[in-house]
Amino acid sequence: MAKQRNLSDAEIGIVKAMLRKGWRNDVIHYYFNRPDRLISSGRITQIKNGKYGASVEEAQPDELETFLSTWRDPKGKTPPAPSPVDLRTLRSLFVRDTGVWRLVGGETDRIECKAGFRLQPEERFSKALRAIAGLANNKGGYLLFGVTDATYQADGLSDDVFTKSDISLLNRILAGALDPIAHVTKGLIELGGKQVGVLYVEKHDHGPVIAIKNVGQDVKEGGIYFRYVGETRLVKPGELRQIIAAREQRAVAEFSARMNRVAIGKEATIDLDSGEVAGTSGKFLIDKSLLPSIQFVREGEFDEKKGAPALRLIGDVEPVSEVERERTRIIRENVTPDAVVRNFLRAEKVAEPMQYIHFQAHAQRKWFPVWFYIEQAQSTATDVAEDLRRQVATYPSSRDALVDRLAGKESAFRQSTGKAEALRGKLARGDIKAPIDVDEDIVFASAVQALPATVKPQDLKSIRAILLECLDRAQGTDPRSSNRRGAIYRAAARLDELLYSKK
Repeated sequence: MAKQRNLSDAEIGIVKAMLRKGWRNDVIHYYFNRPDRLISSGRITQIKNGKYGASVEEAQPDELETFLSTWRDPKGKTPPAPSPVDLRTLRSLFVRDTGVWRLVGGETDRIECKAGFRLQPEERFSKALRAIAGLANNKGGYLLFGVTDATYQADGLSDDVFTKSDISLLNRILAGALDPIAHVTKGLIELGGKQVGVLYVEKHDHGPVIAIKNVGQDVKEGGIYFRYVGETRLVKPGELRQIIAAREQRAVAEFSARMNRVAIGKEATIDLDSGEVAGTSGKFLIDKSLLPSIQFVREGEFDEKKGAPALRLIGDVEPVSEVERERTRIIRENVTPDAVVRNFLRAEKVAEPMQYIHFQAHAQRKWFPVWFYIEQAQSTATDVAEDLRRQVATYPSSRDALVDRLAGKESAFRQSTGKAEALRGKLARGDIKAPIDVDEDIVFASAVQALPATVKPQDLKSIRAILLECLDRAQGTDPRSSNRRGAIYRAAARLDELLYSKK
């Protein structure tokens, strides 16, 4: 039988770091108790109460991360881990001081404070957006709202905007401003009757996270932000080299793991020059003339007929450039109205365009781009209409309206009046200027809906890009934003008709 053993000073320091993060005693005990070295669960309590290892210094955050990354369970079990927004974890960040709650240690390279929170308009969120990018590019960490950054006092949020904000809206803003997208978890804690909003940002494993557009005065297109102690700023060369080096190391590790799977026979390789598919159990040859027409998909399967293995090939594809391949988006689940319109406005290829068409039979709104997806599906309006008639639609009226559009019985065109009519004339003549605020967005969208078929293709592309900016400004949950989105959706549907329906 294994004997009870003591923890080393280094391990005590790790335990203290875990306690600081609010981890439960039983979770911490899991990491140190082994069959060959039993550690009493009471030992963790003694460390917590300062009765054991009181003179040992707490481990630094990077030391804890190193310990966790190298820790292995001999039984292969996954250790329990607390949520980063667990109330005990969040409470451990603060200490009660003379009647008020303050952030322990102030702002660090893992914690940034903001007094208030605003998600809309997007410019009001620019400082927080920069902080999110900076944390994702460093170690990850917390963005705290309702904490004064000068005193680190938890003064609380002045309203309920944070609590009522939809995390999906936040994710849409992140997706529109950062690439790759930072992963954020939302939390809330009450301290002395005051609420503090929390956004926990994960360290991105495939950084650097880069800003892909200007947002307010704080986020600039192409900027790579990094969280330093007490500030978020553009990354310095040294830290950028570290991010790139870590990415290269992961890529090498992933490649080595893939090659190991090939070596042990779990995966095969294909020579795109010869068409030879080879594995440890054998090989076969694909005719070179078939290579350009093969679509390799995860859902592909091997089937057997009369004892002869056969590769199931789905559809035809045409070779694309590296730039186009980077822009391809594979979306099979949770197609949203925003995605249908946004992918069209960005001219993005999708892996399953019919899913974007089928979605329109299940959406209450009736105006979405469709010809763009028909072209990607390499289908015809007649075939798509027949396919839609066979669909069990959530909103039959939406499906029937779409079928009428495909038959040429209905159009997204709508005559404009007033300011929109004056603007329509300018757009038709190639005098194209982007709106500067949300009030002008609705006028612009109305003018686009009335565009004639004589507008030049290059002008339509310019209008397409501007319409995407209008959509970015219409992401609020209020009725006015919803109305603007409706107008923008119909304008996008009109552009879709002008660009693709005649093809």
